[in-house]
Amino acid sequence: MAKHCSYASPSGWNAIASNCRVQGAPLQTDLKTRYLIVGAGYAGLAAARRLAELYPDETIVVVDALAPAENSSGRNSGFMIDLPYAKIVANASQEKSAWQTKLLQAGKALLEDIVQKHNITCGWGETGHYKAATTHFGVGELRAVERTLEQNRVPFRRLSAGQIRDELGSSHYKQAIWLKYCTLVQPAELVNGLIASLPANVNVFFDTPVTAVTGDSPYLVTAGGHQITAEHLLLCVNTAMPCFGHAKYKQLTLYTYAGLSRELSQSESEAFGSAAEWGITPVERLEATSRKLGGKRFMLRAGFSYKRELPAEKVRKMLVDMLLARYPQMSADLFEHVWGGAVSLTRNGDPVFERLGDKLYGLSGCNASGILKMTMLGKLLVDSIAGVPSALLKQTQELSRPNFIPPDPIRRIAVDLSIRKIQHQINQSERAPS
Repeated sequence: MAKHCSYASPSGWNAIASNCRVQGAPLQTDLKTRYLIVGAGYAGLAAARRLAELYPDETIVVVDALAPAENSSGRNSGFMIDLPYAKIVANASQEKSAWQTKLLQAGKALLEDIVQKHNITCGWGETGHYKAATTHFGVGELRAVERTLEQNRVPFRRLSAGQIRDELGSSHYKQAIWLKYCTLVQPAELVNGLIASLPANVNVFFDTPVTAVTGDSPYLVTAGGHQITAEHLLLCVNTAMPCFGHAKYKQLTLYTYAGLSRELSQSESEAFGSAAEWGITPVERLEATSRKLGGKRFMLRAGFSYKRELPAEKVRKMLVDMLLARYPQMSADLFEHVWGGAVSLTRNGDPVFERLGDKLYGLSGCNASGILKMTMLGKLLVDSIAGVPSALLKQTQELSRPNFIPPDPIRRIAVDLSIRKIQHQINQSERAPS
């Protein structure tokens, strides 16, 4: 197996979640279990919870290569968009669009029930979100989003230039709309809370990377230097799936980057707009996502790289440059935490949701909608194993068909060409007369 995913810097979200952080322990001995889950992100934790509910007399074992909430699930931007007409692939069929919406809404209902039942403190807020354009090309893309919303009778609010300045504190955005169908959370607090609230028959081991898998039900899994014998093996590892020898030609890995500010002064908070809490997702694929958190901090997420993290100095400079383009009055040392996170992408946006072998199952391909989508897919994966039928499971099995992605160097060339195409469209629009 290839080396497991690790990160150059800790998650800023996890760094400020000190009051609720789980103290995870590594595996200390050999084990035998009926169900082993690799990966303690949203998918793996949902799968573990569902297995524990269905089989209360079984001990469910979960292993993760990193510390609690230091995996990709604790590194995203914390947007949970459950009516994604502003995001669904433009050429997706009506059936597939409806399925994706059902999947996200079911994931939100499942998570909300867990959060309320266990009183998980994670900044859960029905805040809505802004969709914004920073270029002339983006303005055209935003108009297309508006048409889609109007066709589907989804309400939204179009902002004037003055409203953009007042609500977001910036004149950088050329146009923006606001939609209510988005919940914002502190992702590391959510992950920590999901771990802490797992049923008693779930054992989770952290800092326990899997280095080998042999056998065929039972599987012999080498993890953290110890041996786990498992009848059923669930790989909920997202970007690491190719490391296990699966989905190599169905997904690729991109790294994205985020900066989280120190606590803001009152004047700094006011400079980020009138509301205490907001979130912006860009309409242009190369642009930045940003959030204002409770009037106390600011987060900006931008940039990406193929397969490997960029050097920390380069990441910080990129994020600071994007901050100052939006808020030139801010200090260049505003970011207290800077980190990267890996995202698993498929060519057509479909997840990898498969039986890979005898009692071997795989789930990956978050496609940057990981919180809601992977939570629900984790539950559905277990339902498929246990034979628990549902209309949503049937749709998921029928419609999860990620397209073929060629290997490198063709893959890298295709990624580079896609980036150049988007940048060319933006450059052309900026040169065009208004």
